Amino acid sequence: MGTSTTLDRRRTDRGHRQYLPLVQGATLIEWTGTGLFLAVSTIYFVKVAHLSTSAVGTGLTIGGAVAVATAVPVARLAGRFGPKPVLIGVMLLRALATVGYLWVDGWWSFLLVVAVVAVTEQSSPPLVQAYVGARTPQNLRAKVMAVQRTVVNLGISLGGLIAGVALGSGAPGAFRPLLIGGALAYVLVAAVYATARSEEVGETVRSTGVAALLKDRRLLGFTAYNALVSLWMPVLNVAFPLWLVTETDVPERYVGILYAVNTVLCIALQYPLNRCYGTPRRAWLSYAAAALLLGGGALAFAAAPGLAVREALLVLAAAVVLLTFAELLQVGASWTLSFDLAPEGARSAYLVLFNTSRTVANRVAGPVLMTGVVLALGTAGWIALALVLLLGALVPFVMLREPHGTGH
Repeated sequence: MGTSTTLDRRRTDRGHRQYLPLVQGATLIEWTGTGLFLAVSTIYFVKVAHLSTSAVGTGLTIGGAVAVATAVPVARLAGRFGPKPVLIGVMLLRALATVGYLWVDGWWSFLLVVAVVAVTEQSSPPLVQAYVGARTPQNLRAKVMAVQRTVVNLGISLGGLIAGVALGSGAPGAFRPLLIGGALAYVLVAAVYATARSEEVGETVRSTGVAALLKDRRLLGFTAYNALVSLWMPVLNVAFPLWLVTETDVPERYVGILYAVNTVLCIALQYPLNRCYGTPRRAWLSYAAAALLLGGGALAFAAAPGLAVREALLVLAAAVVLLTFAELLQVGASWTLSFDLAPEGARSAYLVLFNTSRTVANRVAGPVLMTGVVLALGTAGWIALALVLLLGALVPFVMLREPHGTGH
């Protein structure tokens, strides 16, 4: 029996050496390609595609809603064929859509392209998670996915730096190589996965189909809760820069500097913090901590207006640091719990459906909530958001008292 266990461990170690560098290399390529356009996309839509900012915002929101609506068919495909072939198809479609930005000449063509991009952006992370998780022992999943997240941030940073250099001239034509480069990156990722050796066949959905998952109140509740704690994304990307510019005397250049603080902390701390969410119980506690930190960040934003420039900058910096730790803990906890709670027979489908929470928070409800409620109400809006999040921090403790709350 001991010999058999040793052989299994050796096979597992050999498998890690074979597929982990492949997946991490593909992840670096994918997110470098994404980073090429991510930071400058709004500039392209307004200055090159000649769309108004309101048209861009509406299109991005509708695109996010389309992505949520298409989660079910994508989940069916992932459940039937497994994550690898669906991921390859998603990457090729993403490459076509990225090139399609070059032909955007009005709102409707913009909406078509942005919707396809949103669908593929939503589908990729859970498919990679399913691919990696199926080949990783439970005790190593948090570490492996922490490395993945670090690679993602490195790729976004590298792509952003390349984009900054390429756009230094200010010429509209500089966007073309960035978009083509992003598309080529996705094609290369598809090729990497296509040449990877298949160790497994696709999942069977006979035991747990997508229809059954959609009736699963635990899945729906967990997805809604993850959307709440994922609000760090629209807070960081929408509310924070607008609040700094409109309600404080802090110079605009500090937006970029504070974003850099967030990026550096994410790259430096994601892996060291993996022990905080390595088990289901720790993951639930990490969710509680993330909600508390995000609530604290909201209160810090509420306190910034009216302060002198130096004091306001320090308060805003503290808020961004709190948001960053909330991000690190929420992302890590979501990996552990989403995989742990997913039914064995429909894991890829479950993860695709669960990932709609991120899209809802980042693209659909989050931006509207930030601009239409939090910023519209000002200080009172931030305080209200903080209260909701502080109440949300109690949910994990309720779940830990449930019979299945601690997982296995």
